[in-house]
Amino acid sequence: MLPPWLLLASLLGVITAAAAFLLVGRHPTRVTWYALLGLFAASLGQVVGTALSAPNPLSIGDVNVLAACLGACVVVGAARVWGF
Repeated sequence: MLPPWLLLASLLGVITAAAAFLLVGRHPTRVTWYALLGLFAASLGQVVGTALSAPNPLSIGDVNVLAACLGACVVVGAARVWGF
């Protein structure tokens, strides 16, 4: 069983990655890869944000929405810059 914060962070990551794909995506077959990158990146962003005691202006339960979305945006943006 996964903890609730991990499920919420993953969902935020998929939503953020899908939005990024709509803005800068190339080919529709890559939307799955964007979603997977967003899922893992938002979870990692949440863990890093919690470890660094990042500011939490908007939270949903234990999830720092800013850290999760920022992590997903950075990783998906970096993947896009590197040609993914």
